[in-house]
Amino acid sequence: MKTIALKFGAAAMALLLMAGSVNAQQKKYLNDPKYGADSAAREACAMHMSLYNEFYKQKNYKDALNDWRHVYQNCPAASKNTFIRGASIYKNLINAEKDAAKKQALIDTLMMIYDQRIVYFKQEGAVLANKGSDLYNYRGKDVAGDVYQMLKKSCELQKQETSGGITTIMMQAAVDEFKAEKIDGAEVIAAYQLSMETIDLAIADNQKIANGGDAKKVTAAQKELENLATDQKNVEALFSESGAATCDALVAIFGAKYDANKDDVDWLKKITKLLDKSECTTDPLFAKASEALYALEPSAEAARNLARLFLGKQELQKAASYYSKACDLQEDNIEKSKYYYEWSQVVFVQKNFPKVRELANLALKANPENGKAYLAIGKAYAADAQNIGEEQVEHNAAYWAAVDKFNKAKAVDKSCEAEANDLISTYKKHFPNKEEAFMYGIQEGSTVKVVGWINENTIARF
Repeated sequence: MKTIALKFGAAAMALLLMAGSVNAQQKKYLNDPKYGADSAAREACAMHMSLYNEFYKQKNYKDALNDWRHVYQNCPAASKNTFIRGASIYKNLINAEKDAAKKQALIDTLMMIYDQRIVYFKQEGAVLANKGSDLYNYRGKDVAGDVYQMLKKSCELQKQETSGGITTIMMQAAVDEFKAEKIDGAEVIAAYQLSMETIDLAIADNQKIANGGDAKKVTAAQKELENLATDQKNVEALFSESGAATCDALVAIFGAKYDANKDDVDWLKKITKLLDKSECTTDPLFAKASEALYALEPSAEAARNLARLFLGKQELQKAASYYSKACDLQEDNIEKSKYYYEWSQVVFVQKNFPKVRELANLALKANPENGKAYLAIGKAYAADAQNIGEEQVEHNAAYWAAVDKFNKAKAVDKSCEAEANDLISTYKKHFPNKEEAFMYGIQEGSTVKVVGWINENTIARF
């Protein structure tokens, strides 16, 4: 009785709404062929549309279904909401359905709704994004090939308007297909490139909106930027772990294209980034592409690639020179910090320990949470400890200062925790001897000045 009363109430409300606004609405649907072939069909369409919308608003999707079907079957072009709300109705029905066969039939209908929406209202890129993500959500790896093609086309059409989450699903589908041996590594690499290009475009577009003045749009853009940042991490991880990003595969694919593209700055940027990501920097292709890129467009990234190239060849002076250029050109502080840290490691090999600290401090100035920079300083102190001061206790006091830096590293950067703990365990063994320290007036908890170029205060502990 309760359900019947609810249905009657919704129907009565719809009829009252129609009756109360019949004059205002007449021209909107009675003369519009999208609502049906004649006035009777149009009246019926408008009535069923009003009925299903009332049930929809109440989240009564089961009772909305029959009236929605009438609209979908008889006047689909009347409103885009027929397809938007229809997809929502069916997704709710799918999630509630326990019978496996019935669930699959409902999924088939949902896919058909997306197809028909494209027929009547276009927006193929946006609709394919919804269709592909829902299809993967409901059927997973079994339909990875179809999902990949849908989302690939969606990204190509939507470009900067691609929503967060889509590239992650596309990349996952591509990896699924690769592992099932249905596509080759070249296609996975192409999927990765498309994903990263799409994310870059979307980030730039949303950043522009976020910098605007419309508060509503700014909030939405900021949220989307968070989603896109997550996408970027997911896509990188999927690509790195796919097994497709081997040096041999990358070199085979891009090596054959090098001569035709060696004057194309964008192409050179893509290939050097991919080779770097896949740790293929020792291959001659990386050297050729990096030098060609730097000649065409001196940039931070190109200078860093050349620095790493010369480092691999043990040409340390050239490596340091290019790191210097890279740090000067880099505007992004996170990347700049990374470059200064890498440069400090070149200088460490040259045993210029004060310079290691100088560069590591520049890394920390750019990014105070770069734990590796603190590790670099600590290692420099430990490596030069026996040259600090004149007495053994002064030499060994440098290890206190070194451990201070290792503790700081894991405090600011959790990713450094394991290495920092290993280093602390190693160098604690070299702390000054308690009895020897006492002879110099040093007691547990005393403030001690570490002399020499270190020139820092530390706390005595044994």
